[in-house]
Amino acid sequence: MDGSFGEGGGQILREAVGFSMALGVPIRVTRIRAGRRVPGLRPQHSATIGILAEICSAEVEGAAVGSTELTFRPGKVGGSRSSFDLGTAASIPLVLQAVIPAVSLMGRSYDLELVGGTDVPWSPTSDYLGSVVAPAMKRVGVSFAFEVKRRGYYPNGGGRALAHIDACRGVEPLQLASGRGEAQGGDASVVSRCGSLPVRVAERQAESAAAALREGGVGVAKREVSLEDSASPGSSILVSYVRDGCYLGGDSIGAKGKPAETVGREAARGFLASFASTARVDHHLADMLAPILCLSAEPSALLIPYVSEHLRTSLHVANQFTSAEHSVEERDGAALLRIRPARAK
Repeated sequence: MDGSFGEGGGQILREAVGFSMALGVPIRVTRIRAGRRVPGLRPQHSATIGILAEICSAEVEGAAVGSTELTFRPGKVGGSRSSFDLGTAASIPLVLQAVIPAVSLMGRSYDLELVGGTDVPWSPTSDYLGSVVAPAMKRVGVSFAFEVKRRGYYPNGGGRALAHIDACRGVEPLQLASGRGEAQGGDASVVSRCGSLPVRVAERQAESAAAALREGGVGVAKREVSLEDSASPGSSILVSYVRDGCYLGGDSIGAKGKPAETVGREAARGFLASFASTARVDHHLADMLAPILCLSAEPSALLIPYVSEHLRTSLHVANQFTSAEHSVEERDGAALLRIRPARAK
């Protein structure tokens, strides 16, 4: 597989190794991140490959930082639990984004303890993983429980999270092709957190998000503000709408010198971009669900805000392993993605 396809990032590698494990197929990935300023595996990618390899007793060549070629030969899951320290603020949600479907689709239950970054830049927040991704994944047959014991922010990390992954008994198709409809309401949930900072920071984030939502014609059904135990200062916020077959979220991360009000507005605007489109699944979640749905025995349809380059890359990788077909059509200000697995009736 050409690791430079599309955006040419770590996503290709994570997804390819996940399919390799789930289907028991050895893979060789070349030109890893070839078009990036710093090509080859970065520490986050190397750590993820190491965890996946240990879980399934894989034979691996080229997993060192800087490597541009990787060979991965999966074995079988030998144990039922592991603990990993990712070092500093490497993203726990990104690691789990690869590990959870891979292990579940192998038909195994597994418990993981991870130490690292729970809410860091260029990654989904832990609240997005637990509140938006988890219920959507459960709908397709990949069920997991996720709990943050201690928050880990950039740059020190030191967060601690637990994940229990259930064995998948079969991938269920999703038919989410119609718009939400007025009967389903439109009030969002807001969860704002900070650690090693005054709780007022989290409150300001939530207030700013609520104001931006009101401007967009959306109310707040639930608001949660919390001061978290953490190794270093940091904050995060999630705005979400998860009910009636809708899985929409927008999140943001605090940073030094970045006003709390900016953090809140970013999360609200990210959410509103999906919500205003009538979509049932946000574009980040579509990246994660579409590859799994290629393994179903029945067709699926997802109404999403738009087709991102990440999604195009995900579908390209999935096609290499499954020969699943897909099509996209414009509908109601959104994009309707249809997936027809090769083994669909």
